[in-house]
Amino acid sequence: MKQLLLFLFYFIVLFTANAQLSPGIEWQKSTWSPRGLNGQPQTQQQSGEEWWYSHKNVLTAAGQHTAYITCGYTNLVSTAATYAAAELMYNEGPESPYNPITPALYDYTQLPEGCSDRDYIGEHRTPSRGNVGLNDLLGNMIYCKPKTVGAIEEVIQDPQDPDYAYIVGVHLGIRPYKDKVNFIAYNPTAANPNDNFSLNNLGVTSYTNESGHLYIAKVEIATSNVQWEALYGYPDYALSPLIAYESKSYGYDIIKSSNGHLIATGYAQATNIASGPGYPFLLEIDPATGHLLKKAVLPLNGTDLKPMSNPTSGYCAAGIGHSLEEILSTGDYAIATIYYFGNTGQEDLNNAFIWNVDQNLNLSNNWANNPIQIAGVGPNYNSNIWEIKYHKALDQLLVPVVRDCAKCGSAGLNQGQGFVYRYNANGLLVHNGTNPSAMGAINAFDLRIGVEETDDGGFIAVSSTRPPKGNHSPPTPNELGYLFGCPDLGFTDWDTDALVVKYTRTGALHWTKTFDLEENRPRRPPPGDLKRQECMYKITQTQDGGYTISGNSSGNFDDNYMAKLYNECNSQQAYTSGPNNIIDITQNTTWDSSRVVLGKIVVHPGVTFLISGPNTVIRFADSKLTGIETNITVMLGGFVNVLNGAKLTSIDNAICTNSKWDGIRSEASPAEENALLIYPNPANTNFSLLYNGDDIAVVNYYIVDMLGKEIKKGYLQSYISQEINTSDFSEGVYTVYLSKSNKVFKKQKVVILKY
Repeated sequence: MKQLLLFLFYFIVLFTANAQLSPGIEWQKSTWSPRGLNGQPQTQQQSGEEWWYSHKNVLTAAGQHTAYITCGYTNLVSTAATYAAAELMYNEGPESPYNPITPALYDYTQLPEGCSDRDYIGEHRTPSRGNVGLNDLLGNMIYCKPKTVGAIEEVIQDPQDPDYAYIVGVHLGIRPYKDKVNFIAYNPTAANPNDNFSLNNLGVTSYTNESGHLYIAKVEIATSNVQWEALYGYPDYALSPLIAYESKSYGYDIIKSSNGHLIATGYAQATNIASGPGYPFLLEIDPATGHLLKKAVLPLNGTDLKPMSNPTSGYCAAGIGHSLEEILSTGDYAIATIYYFGNTGQEDLNNAFIWNVDQNLNLSNNWANNPIQIAGVGPNYNSNIWEIKYHKALDQLLVPVVRDCAKCGSAGLNQGQGFVYRYNANGLLVHNGTNPSAMGAINAFDLRIGVEETDDGGFIAVSSTRPPKGNHSPPTPNELGYLFGCPDLGFTDWDTDALVVKYTRTGALHWTKTFDLEENRPRRPPPGDLKRQECMYKITQTQDGGYTISGNSSGNFDDNYMAKLYNECNSQQAYTSGPNNIIDITQNTTWDSSRVVLGKIVVHPGVTFLISGPNTVIRFADSKLTGIETNITVMLGGFVNVLNGAKLTSIDNAICTNSKWDGIRSEASPAEENALLIYPNPANTNFSLLYNGDDIAVVNYYIVDMLGKEIKKGYLQSYISQEINTSDFSEGVYTVYLSKSNKVFKKQKVVILKY
């Protein structure tokens, strides 16, 4: 019986994929500290609260990407009766004689339950430990080791000595015990390399206070062994060790300058008054020794340091240096800072500022406005900044800012609007293209945005958001468990996902991607994942063009979290697609021209889908790279035929290396990977072979009749259709064999009907 094929025009929605198509997720890893306080391996539930604040690609001297180095902190579990009692057991890292040695004292199952969404009771976490980690290219943890009692905020690899990295953060465990022997030097110099805080040096006989100090160390990447470490602050040790000790400091960012020195920023108190203000702090360090070369603080007062709502009487209360970047290789630096205000009468308690300083860490005259203030638009003018990056290809500064947040400057209950500003080397806002580039709503425990230049001349940003389609209702009593009835459990930063936004070189939106660690996972009381929260901080582009992000998830209160997106090769296409990435073939349809498909083509019952023509090549997007299933799905009673030299295949290998698609699937029996597809079957004048191979392999095929006679043979490449002309076939049943290395590994029958 001859089939009647109606060649009808079929309406297809066309769109340009590089306007919105985002890459798929290659891998996601949530990890925790592998060993507890007793040095023994621990499960996820035995671990405490973990965060990765940053990561960097680890490159060999030849420039090959081999791993990721990470940094952050962990709070391990303690069963000491009070926080003060727990603190007495910890000092100067894991080798301290004050650390516990009895595993039974640290059994997390014995912890009493209390009111906190972050842990059982706050006092049952030990003081934070600053961690350095090493992860392989799939995100698997190679090691995670504590370096301080405190936190590590940033890590960089030494570009001239790639076996080593530098870390910066805070060291809390510096209570000067009488019997302590090994101390960390404070503001070491070549002349005075060993100044440290001890009871003897402080001139006191007993002391119970503790103060955090900016901590920097050089570590060997392969082992995490410390090569040198030191504490830093603004007050000079020689004037008064006690004043230096009581003046707090904290480190947030570090770079290696074109002059070969380390430049770091954070904040430091300049007096011994515990409630005194913190100043944005800058320091220059010899990378070989850790010796302090220069230090400076940025001012807290001046005509340019005023709140937006009340510039007349509002005053600046404190400032923090969050990030810094060298402008080209000039020796001038841009410093991203946040300043806190008082007596405003409004809500702008903190604003983002960018300073320009010269190679001597003095304020530069190169910018007409120094500092540059970036505030919200009101009625509250709050803004926050955590990172600044220099875009080499554009010769511009990338400045990501969260604006218009009710509570920008401290952790918890945070939400605002994200933007990426671009300034030229002279501190002037760039006016070409889109500036600032909107990122959308930001919801996170910490309102941070990470930003990075991309290989295509654009840039990319990462943070966290509440996806509009998610379930953001308050947790039920069953979900809260023992926390039910607890006050002050704010939900605005719960149910947040990773947010990645890619921009072109002119600041126009390229694509946006929001994704969860695990879609639709249930809320469970602690130590389960109650908050379903991702909080993301940093992003890097990998050598294969993909993107890796780091931060934390909320399993077991909080766990380290890293994820990698595939590269964007699929976004370099103009696609044929349909609503929700589904093309419904509901009437007889013929495609006789080449196109690229994104999504599923669904052939409905009673409908023939014909692909014909010697120059017709239908290419399909890679579902792994795009995160979108792309195939031809034939429903029961539907019919698909490829003839007259037409070809089904994947994206051009020159665009997407080793790209694959999902093949042709029957609704009754989906074609799994490594399946041999024969369509149509039964066939008349031709049929096509498609091998869904697990790699981009070339296999041999040969076709034999019912008597075992070989009729045809040739080569078949995975995921590329091969048309077989049956004009010299008799009606009957034939067997198609596939072989590799002269060994048959698959066979399937095809029926030829002549009519």
